[in-house]
This record gives sequence, C-alpha cells and structure tokens, in this order.
Amino acid sequence: MKAKRSLAMLLGMAILAGCLLFAAACSQEGKDEGATQSVQYSALTSEGKEQNTYAELFSIEHFTDGQDRSYSRIEIYDKNKQLNSAWFLLPEGVSSVTGLPEKTNLMTWSDRQNILVSSASTMSLINAMGALNRVPMTTSDTTWRIEEIKDAIESGQVQEVGKYNAPDYEMILTINAEKKVTFAVFSTMIDYEPEVEEMLGEQCGLRIMRDQSSSEGHPLARTEWIKIYGEIFGMREESDAVFNGQVDILNETLEKISDLPDSERKSVLVFYATSSKETYYVRNAADYVTELVNLAGGKQVSEIGAGKSGNTKMDLETFVSTCAQADYVLYNWTSGASGVENETLQGLIDARLGDWFKDFKAYKDRNVWRTSNDFYQKMDKMGEMVMDIYNMLYSDDVSDTLDYVNRLV
Repeated sequence: MKAKRSLAMLLGMAILAGCLLFAAACSQEGKDEGATQSVQYSALTSEGKEQNTYAELFSIEHFTDGQDRSYSRIEIYDKNKQLNSAWFLLPEGVSSVTGLPEKTNLMTWSDRQNILVSSASTMSLINAMGALNRVPMTTSDTTWRIEEIKDAIESGQVQEVGKYNAPDYEMILTINAEKKVTFAVFSTMIDYEPEVEEMLGEQCGLRIMRDQSSSEGHPLARTEWIKIYGEIFGMREESDAVFNGQVDILNETLEKISDLPDSERKSVLVFYATSSKETYYVRNAADYVTELVNLAGGKQVSEIGAGKSGNTKMDLETFVSTCAQADYVLYNWTSGASGVENETLQGLIDARLGDWFKDFKAYKDRNVWRTSNDFYQKMDKMGEMVMDIYNMLYSDDVSDTLDYVNRLV
C-alpha cells in the first residue's frame, strides 16, 4: 500500500502538470458536452449481430435510434468461449445510455478517438487499415519488423510507454492530458499482471479490453479481429477491405488444392531449435501455423500435439525419429535464429542443428525453408501467407524468395 501511495503522489504531480496542457481544450469541451444527450437502451432498435466468417471469440451487434444514429455492442469471449467483456459504442452527440445490460462498458465517441495498444496483433491490424494515427502510445515489448510501425515509433508519432508489465505511468498520464486516452487494448498477458491493470485503471483512467485473437483456431479468424478496430474508429470500410482481400486470396488457394488427394499432400515440419542444440520445438497440430500449412495443401509431418496450439519440446533422438522424413522443413527463424550470424542453411546447421540434419529428407531434396522476419507480426496477411506456402510446396518455378517464406541455401 505504501508503494501505491508513493506512486499515486508521483502520478498526481504528473496530472497537475498535464492539466496546463489542455485547460483551453477543456473549456471548449464543456460547450460541446452541452449539446450531447442520453438515450434509453430499450428504445434502441437492434439490427442483429454480424455473421463472422471465421472468428469465434467476438461478436458485433448493431443498433439504431429514432434519429438514424448508429450504435454497436462488441462482446469479447475468452479461449473457453465465455464472455470476457462487453462494450457499447456511442455515436457522436450521445453522452450516455441508461438501462444497459449488466457488466457492459460504455465507450463514448471521445473514448473512441485515441487508444493505447499493448498487443502486437492489434498494432499490425490497426496499421493495415491505416489508423496508426489513432494510437498515440504503445508498450515496448516487441521488436518491430513492420516498417510503418517502426517509422511511427522512431518519429514520435507513436510513443513507447514502458513494457506491458512495467508501464511508465507518468508518461501515460502526460500523453493522456493531450490525447485524452481512456481505452486500451492489451494481449492476454495482462491476465498475469493484476496490479498493473489496477494501476492503469485507478491512476491513469484506462479501461482495458483483451485482444483474444491469439486463441482463435483459424488463421484468418485472427485477421478478422480487424473488424473490431474498424468499428471502434468508425473505419469499417477500411478494415473490411483488408480482411476481405485476404479471404479472396485464401479462396484462390483453396480452389487450387480442391482436387489434391491426401496421398499427394506434402508433409511439412515447422520447428525451431535453441543454441544448446539439445531441445527442438515443433509446432503442434492445432497451432495456427500448422493450419496455414494445411490450408495451403500441406500436412503435418506426424501427429504432434493433437488438439494443442503452441509447440511440443523434443530431445534430439525423438526429434530425428519423428520428423526426419518431412518433405519440407519450414524453420521458425524469428524464434530460433537469434545470434545466427551466417544466415544460410549451413550457418543454421552449424549454429543450431548439426551435420545429422543432412540426413533429413528435406535437406537432401533442397526443401528447407525459413519464415520471414515479419512472419509472426503480419496478422493482416494470413491469406497471402497461405498462398506463399502453397507456392513453396507445389509451384514448379517457385522463387527462392517469397514474401513470407524463403528457401535456405
């Protein structure tokens, strides 16, 4: 409690300093608020919930009032498909709603203008729809490979405010004073930091929505979460264009493999290794990267981690006996190549594997590939990733360098 009181005093000083930055704005805001009104929830007309294409962990329901103003209710579900939070979005000119369903968070028009983001998936989607200018701050937990986000941070357009588990509260308050940020999106890692969430709420006035997209089963379900941010920012045309474009590319690939017999599907090993050369991490059967392979017409080299996402740890003996006959290897470069100076196949063998890897079928057939540096950040490019993997597996004249997978030579 003493630590909290000390921090509260520090934050109070930041608030006092910040007040000078927007006193004039507050005066104008008072005039604007006089024109707003409250509406009754029961008087709104529901136009029904949207039918998601792939996503299972959110829903969007649309409402209108007698003046043709639009409202939205967003529900977020956890990995067990239980309701995690609900948000009711108000249009400009409406300040409140009475009679809302229990445990529904209100998000005013002002709340929707600028947000804090502490989720790499969310940042990539917001960038894809051209809305980085609505994110004045983010946490510094990610080494960004997406150029637009890197540039926005380097220029100061987006400011980093500490890590998700150790935010810079004073900096957040200073930015809040100018941008009036009251809403934040975090990944589910915030579940392990209850004191941080409490401080963000009590001292910084932030309400937190959890991005649950990492628990979605279908890869394009993760991309479909862009609809939520399009709804919040009033940019559904832009967000839907990104999602629909990836669906079209996926469908093009699915058409190509529609007549491919299971017996002719190429087997793929997706894995990475540590510098100890003792442990190997193989993507599980229900992981979204394995599903990208499946959608591209490939299949897992062996039944590994059935029903699970993430990775299965293997020792060398188990790894070789289980995985050596894969037709293709797709090496997770982001997770398993830190410090590998020679970015070639032999360089990877020397630093992470061993000469025993030369007995693998994929090595003998020149079918060892790696993920691009931005592979795990481009949640907006799932359809294109499937297309790249399809080309890797089945195109006769495939280039060694595609957008999201590259051959190791």
